[in-house]
Amino acid sequence: MSDLLFVYGTLRKGNSNQMAEYLSTHATFLTGGWFRGRMYQISFYPGVIASDQMEDRIYGEVYRLHDAQTSLAVFDAYEECSVAHAQPAEYQRVQAHIDAIDGNASVQAWIYLYQWPVADKVLIKEGDFMKRLLQA
Repeated sequence: MSDLLFVYGTLRKGNSNQMAEYLSTHATFLTGGWFRGRMYQISFYPGVIASDQMEDRIYGEVYRLHDAQTSLAVFDAYEECSVAHAQPAEYQRVQAHIDAIDGNASVQAWIYLYQWPVADKVLIKEGDFMKRLLQA
């Protein structure tokens, strides 16, 4: 099981919530990175879907989880995609290719992808939830 997690929304640095705090104490920040996808404003949080378009980038952070099995179970519950939640869940945890911001590395990391329709959601064109928060 991979111990790398890519986060792009409410778990990123600069957020003050219980789960962002959990991540900061149960993982080590490795690098900023990006994923080929599109980001949508779902509610007070974003959702990301994969894209095959070269210009579609989602920016976030890569972390190494100290205890991947335990932490991923906690995050699955937070994202309401564990086996205990109704399916199809809003999010699905999958392995994805993540590129480092500096371009020097790429890794396979877990990411939570949005699974519900986005037709009525606003596209976050810049692909960066933290920039979006600062502009609000």
